Amino acid sequence: MALPNIYTHKNLKFFMAVPLVLLVIGLYFSTHIVLDSSLSGGVTITLQSNTTMSPQAISSTIVGRLHVPTPTVSVSSGSVTVTIAANQSLSNAYDYLLQFYSNQSSYNLYLANATNAKIQLQQTPSNNTYMAALATANAGLNSSLANMNKAVSNELGQLSPFITKPSYNANEPASMAAVAQSSYSNASLIYQQNVISQLRSIVPFIGTPSYQQITVQQSKTFLSSLFQIIIVSFILVSIVVFFIFRSIIPSIAVIFGAANDIIIALGAMGVLGIPLGIASIGGLLMLIGYSIDTDVLTSIRILKRHEGTPEERAFSSMKTGLTMTGAAIASFAVLFVVSLIAYVPTYYEISGVVLFGLIGDLATTWLGNASMVLLYVKGKNKGVS
Repeated sequence: MALPNIYTHKNLKFFMAVPLVLLVIGLYFSTHIVLDSSLSGGVTITLQSNTTMSPQAISSTIVGRLHVPTPTVSVSSGSVTVTIAANQSLSNAYDYLLQFYSNQSSYNLYLANATNAKIQLQQTPSNNTYMAALATANAGLNSSLANMNKAVSNELGQLSPFITKPSYNANEPASMAAVAQSSYSNASLIYQQNVISQLRSIVPFIGTPSYQQITVQQSKTFLSSLFQIIIVSFILVSIVVFFIFRSIIPSIAVIFGAANDIIIALGAMGVLGIPLGIASIGGLLMLIGYSIDTDVLTSIRILKRHEGTPEERAFSSMKTGLTMTGAAIASFAVLFVVSLIAYVPTYYEISGVVLFGLIGDLATTWLGNASMVLLYVKGKNKGVS
């Protein structure tokens, strides 16, 4: 039974409503996305173990022992990888440590200004300019010293679950700096030893485990850089697409298709609880490439080929595209189910993102992108005639 050509329908604008509705739904549920430790901070421990425990059992036991949010656990042949969210006390202490360093930098700058003003006043006593500069520098020194003391005090308060509060001279920046740095390092080491000790009681392992910590600040920097890369990528893609078609509407259609697929995938991540992290970002990048490829090829076939009518060319592209996308959906669906059953977080995140993004791509490409390009061709032909 031959499929009817949907593009002969008079009201193609109605088709475009479907991807727009999916866009709104995706935007709503994307607000429920959580960040994994690679983007929110945390620690990843890799153990050499041949445990027979399931990842779910290990995860639930860790929650009970360490009182942390549900960690990510993957078990492979001979090793167990556990990712735990950042300890809030350590994260707060690190923030105060950075505040201390910032105020220490200001203190050193004011100190240099005060020294320079004093030297100048020795040469030209009672110079109003240098006297004002010295007064400003001294006020800055006092303010910076007070802020440094406050930052160290707050840091030590956050580290109290791990270490005993050490003494220091609040009037000596060097003394405060030594205490601020050593206290954080010691508390981090104690926390690391506690985590590894608890894991040893849960999952027997051999050798020295790999312990990698990512601070919240590092994660924020990475996330900011990631957004910048994605924005620049879309700008570059837009330039290339415009160069290919030399027209605004087809270019917008292609960019809309890629952006809509990403938003639909983000919405699915919010619904399924797939965290935004290294693995899911990889899936999103794969999805961008797939979406751009199908949208560009479809638009080229409609605009630059001449066999048959534009509606026939669009329908022919759809039949080919549905076959290709259907095969990809089937492959990622199998990977999604297997990773869900076997509890392999990396494959689960990648396959989940790509799978639901491809399902959304069916509506975006063949109801949205193709309809938009066909309406553009009809309007262009009507203007020519």
